[in-house]
Amino acid sequence: MMPIAGRPTQPVRPVLPVGRAIMRPAFPGAPEELRTMRTFFKWFGLVLIAIVVGGWLPAYSGAYGLYWERFAASFLTNPVNPSYRWYRPLEPVAGSFTEPLRASERARGAFRPEALELAALYAKLHNSDSLIVMHGGELAFEQYWNTRKPESLFPLHSLTKTLTAILVGHAIADGRIMSADQPAWHFLPEWDDEAHRSIRIRDLLNMASGLKETYQFAPWSDRMQRVMGADIVSSNLAVGIAGPPGVKFAHINPPAQILGIIVERATGRRFADYLSEKFWRPIGARDAQVFVDRPGGTAHADCCMWAAIQDAARVGEVLRTGGVWRSEQVIPRGWVEQMTAPSAAYENFGMMVWLGNTFETERRYDPDVDAFINRQSEPFAAPTFFLDGLHLQRVWVVPSHELVIVRTGSDDPDWDESVLPNMLIRALAD
Repeated sequence: MMPIAGRPTQPVRPVLPVGRAIMRPAFPGAPEELRTMRTFFKWFGLVLIAIVVGGWLPAYSGAYGLYWERFAASFLTNPVNPSYRWYRPLEPVAGSFTEPLRASERARGAFRPEALELAALYAKLHNSDSLIVMHGGELAFEQYWNTRKPESLFPLHSLTKTLTAILVGHAIADGRIMSADQPAWHFLPEWDDEAHRSIRIRDLLNMASGLKETYQFAPWSDRMQRVMGADIVSSNLAVGIAGPPGVKFAHINPPAQILGIIVERATGRRFADYLSEKFWRPIGARDAQVFVDRPGGTAHADCCMWAAIQDAARVGEVLRTGGVWRSEQVIPRGWVEQMTAPSAAYENFGMMVWLGNTFETERRYDPDVDAFINRQSEPFAAPTFFLDGLHLQRVWVVPSHELVIVRTGSDDPDWDESVLPNMLIRALAD
């Protein structure tokens, strides 16, 4: 057909059959690859839904028992530092709180004016929830972040171990335990064998028990049973042997937990009740909570107590004074001196208390494990001992300067163990 003069030529458009889609050319093999990917994601999604609906959700709701409930709950937060909901059940440790710590202008005035603010700035910049400074038994300074308050509960983690050591001292004073040198198997018939008979209560207190910790985190591992299980007595008493007692230091959980079992068996008292009567009520602390393996079961004496932040300062102050709180001897006389004496296995550890006797740039909980290394840039500026809880829960005690410092919060990769204590030691006015 010839174009008509004066009119532009229009391109001829092909007429497509109705209902037929236009298909663009594809790379060779692409449709097959797409089908394979779609099939994979389809089955992956179905399997994931089945795991969540048939596994995780029932476990989280307790359908598979307490252990799997805890294991499922740990996935919602950091499994090493789980949320408060994870700690179930909790058993109360009754306190006798009537008043907060006494703030004092005398105590605050003992420090150079800018020092306390600089210490607070360091704490704030390094993921802290609180900083408390006491001098001469009175409150010099306290500051809180992230909605925390003096009465806010926080997880003590391994600070709990120090409280367990205090209860051992009370059990000795009450005549329930002969001495720290008594063999542990006297209270643990499960240990009446050649491998365990030489382990003394002192070896457990010094973290030189010769017991072997494992660092496996699979749900079926022995370690996870000791952390989350509903029978922490059996799982802790069955821990393996790494070497002879009294020789090698390793800050691990089983020795403290076994001491808690010994305290309960020696006294015939529940851990929480004995702690309340012998220590927590006498220092005027607020009510606290201990984690137990099951309802009516065994308390975790190796970790996991929850207490008010300000009460950590009370604990530090009692240790500073050799066991005295407001003129009352609340830790048996001489026991704090034993707790803060260096062990034969490691001069920087006593009885569930860390010591700053020898400067180390890197302090490890277990010398054979590279995890959780604590770094320090310089020695402490004065003789210092301290309580150490996971994720930088700290209570430093400097007896020569009448100083107690508490820091709570979360981990920080740039944390320096020496900064806060040395800053405040050097800031005390001459």
